Order: sequence, then C-alpha cells, then structure tokens
Amino acid sequence: MTADEPTLWSEPSYWDDPSGLGLLGSLLREPLEVARSCHEPSNLRPLARTALLIIVIGGAAFGAAVGSYRGGWQTGFAALKIPLATLATLVVCVPAFYALAASFGRIWPMRTVIALLLAAGARCALVLLALAPIVWLAIDLGASYHASKLLAAVAYSLAGVAALLLTLRALCPQRGRPAAAVCCLAVFLLVGGQCAWLLRPYLGDPADRVVPFIAIGAEGGGVAGALWRASRRVLKR
Repeated sequence: MTADEPTLWSEPSYWDDPSGLGLLGSLLREPLEVARSCHEPSNLRPLARTALLIIVIGGAAFGAAVGSYRGGWQTGFAALKIPLATLATLVVCVPAFYALAASFGRIWPMRTVIALLLAAGARCALVLLALAPIVWLAIDLGASYHASKLLAAVAYSLAGVAALLLTLRALCPQRGRPAAAVCCLAVFLLVGGQCAWLLRPYLGDPADRVVPFIAIGAEGGGVAGALWRASRRVLKR
C-alpha cells in the first residue's frame, strides 16, 4: 500500500476460524474489510484456500442447476465448466488488474492482487450458490430454452457485479478512483463474459441430438450476439 492510503483495520475475526466458515459471511456483509485484509501477507494463505473451495462449490451448484435443463451428463458438464470459467476469468484478470492498479498510483504486490481477485471470485460463487435454486426452480417449472438461457445469464451477471464491487472497494477513495473503476469494470465484464462464452454450452440446446462438451465454430456475435438473439426469441413469444 502507498503511504497516503488509510491504515488497515484491525485483524478481522474470521481469520481466527480454522474452518474458514467465518469468511463466508464477511464476503457478503463486509467486502471492504475483506479487501483491506488482502494487504496483510499472513492472511493470504487461508483466504486463498477458502476462496478456491467456495469458487468450486458455488460454481458447481449453479452449473448443475443450469445443466438440469438437459439433464444427464450435461448436469455434470455444466457443474464442471462454471468453476472453470470463474477461475479462467481470475487468471486473465490478475495481470490486467495489477497493471491498472499501478497505473493509477496503487502499487500493490502481485500477491495482494491475486488475493483480491480470489476473494472477488469467492463472492461471485456465493451469489451463484444463492441463485442456483431460483434457476433450478424456473427450469423445473418448464421455462423455455431461451428464457432459461437469459435467466442464467442474468444470474451470472449479478454474481459478476457482486465480485466486482469487492474489487472496487479495494481501490480506496484516492485520486483516479473513478477512472480505475471504469477500466476494471470493462476488463472484468469482457473477460468474464468471454470466458463463459468459450466454455458453452451449459444448458444444452434441445435441437441438438448430442450436446458437445465445448461448442466449436460457434454462432457469430460472441456472448453479446447470443444474448441479443435469445432476448428477441423470448419477446416474440
């Protein structure tokens, strides 16, 4: 941290919990406290361990709910791919966020940036875990393929915003914060959306006799084009 940044708060109580369960509530209720604690080297190992576990469990639960539209192997495939999409997003964003933070006067160690993004990924996974029953219920009640796709995309976007808010809290109210926030937002949304797009399909198109694990030679327009087409089909109903 730089000299003009505010002094770190006292050691948060959740680090005293060896199970890591205390971090769950703090990620949702005290994102600023978690963001600040990422600057303490002694906190990084327990945070990384717990955050990775949350990312896998939360992402798998949401993926299974989305994959239940097709059922069978697709449920397991989607449960595998959602955590992979989250982790891929974090891996790509780490160097970008490190460079952006430095360019706006926040000279942070790489380990701090990694810890922040892992905490953000864990917060994303917790929101996905909370939204998984809603997605599953909508599918179980007979939501169409395109409506289910839109619902899953909205849920994934909300989880991404929750993750991004934690990261933006770490920027602190210093000079250049708005510009840094806009740059981080653009990078996070573009990378997150594209990583999720590259690992599709998640639901499994009912028109496909066999659903591929990864779609090759995909529809044009990327993730934005796919959501636009799905929106038009839902609105025409």
